[in-house]
Amino acid sequence: TTTTGTSAGAGARARGGAETETAATSGSASSISKRDSQEDAWASKGYNYINPFVHRIEIDSHVEMAKIYALTVLLLPIRVVGCVLSLITAWMFAYVGLYGMTLDDLKAKPLSGWRKQVQYLASRAMRMVYASGSFHSVTMKGCPASAKEAPILVVAPHSSYVDSILVVARGPPSIVAKRETADIPLLGKIINYAQPIYVQREDPNSRQNTIREIVARARSTDDWPQVVIFAEGTCTNRSALIKFKPGAFYPGVPVQPVLLKYPNKYDTFTWTWDGPGVLRLLWLTMAQFYNRCEIEYLPVYTPSPEEVADANLYAHNVREVMANALGVPTSDYSFEDVIVMSRARDMKIPFPGDIIEIERTIEQMGLLESQRDMELCERYLQIANSENLDFVTFGKLLDIDLRDPHLHKLFALFDHRRRGTVSLKSFLLCSLFCKFKNSNLISFLRALVNIYSESSQQIDRESFVRLVRHAGGKLNEQKAQELFYSMDPDNLGYVSFDNFTMITSLQESNYGFLYRKSEQIRRPKPPANAPST
Repeated sequence: TTTTGTSAGAGARARGGAETETAATSGSASSISKRDSQEDAWASKGYNYINPFVHRIEIDSHVEMAKIYALTVLLLPIRVVGCVLSLITAWMFAYVGLYGMTLDDLKAKPLSGWRKQVQYLASRAMRMVYASGSFHSVTMKGCPASAKEAPILVVAPHSSYVDSILVVARGPPSIVAKRETADIPLLGKIINYAQPIYVQREDPNSRQNTIREIVARARSTDDWPQVVIFAEGTCTNRSALIKFKPGAFYPGVPVQPVLLKYPNKYDTFTWTWDGPGVLRLLWLTMAQFYNRCEIEYLPVYTPSPEEVADANLYAHNVREVMANALGVPTSDYSFEDVIVMSRARDMKIPFPGDIIEIERTIEQMGLLESQRDMELCERYLQIANSENLDFVTFGKLLDIDLRDPHLHKLFALFDHRRRGTVSLKSFLLCSLFCKFKNSNLISFLRALVNIYSESSQQIDRESFVRLVRHAGGKLNEQKAQELFYSMDPDNLGYVSFDNFTMITSLQESNYGFLYRKSEQIRRPKPPANAPST
């Protein structure tokens, strides 16, 4: 029995395959014949590069799988009971330690006296949660700094829910958390006991308030705990360090870089954008005899005056130090790229796991600024064999010099089965997504009309459903067919795009999302001289 295998790049196994769409409406609605398998793939096999958001677990030994199944029956129930009992114990300590205190009290001054001692007991109980879950061994390396020497711990790489073991293994330090976490049953009370810095996301001044509180704690004469910040802002597969978010570096105070390592035979706990789900990871992790974690404290990094003045420079330089210590490269990928990939997946764009690399490549080729993709869309249905273009034909259609190395790279990204052919439709969907990703959905759909229909004035039902599936999950097949029939009361068998925009624009409550720009997926461009990794 084999689970999918770990990959440091987009050479990850493509998810998907040809699937049959079943019409959800009753009556005469027939099933849509077949999805383009390339539209359902998540990552290409054709071009290898470091993609930090793709993770696979490969267990190709029958003996290992037999051991996992045996431990699932014999050991997993005991582990679950141990985790629950330990969590309840930690909650009880936190409940006692916080008795008579409010969130404002926790924010005003650090814990002391008996409350501090009970806090340590709560931390030990939480450590037992991880021990019960198979993390028996946590190895500490380096010299942990005091809160006065380094008020902030910058932790990387961030790859899993297990990373929070750092908080209970020594300390506990404080964390930066959403205000809503205070209301989570059991865990909320335990998190409160660590005196976190809460972020009010609905408050436009939240970031400045957070920075101000970190600085206040750093400069205070009171014995505040250190603040732990996972600088990457999202989980990766540890193949590279992505861009650090500057939040930990705005205060301009010394930080201590902390490295997390998991030297285990199988990586059953890395939780990335494209990879196994959390329940599967929990099962495979707890069905091991044991797992190991290493926490390495690097020397305190004191910023220069230039770094104090520029948080992004400070973040960049600390990341370089940590990457060198880990022996991994740095990457231009960032948390914002996860948002873009998630949006592409929701909009049924081919190879969403590769969309950032595709965007960078077509931008380097000058195609983002050109109208070549729009021109190809207009005559897409007249292009012969458009789903199986060889390299020469693909290059000529794009009007790109066949010797251009970026063309070779782009072709490899779309040649996901390594058959020497690519789909023009896949290229056009990706190119237009990159071009319109910060526009409203209706503009994007209008650009796609000629891929699915010969005329924007006569779009049949099947073509309409295929088109609007690119509007995302809010317009699924059932809703798309219902919308089509409502626009075609005379049963003509077709509708116009203009009629579609007119009707949806008048129904703001149902279709307003089609007309709103997606500002949240804007992301900074990498420096022009930055290498692509």
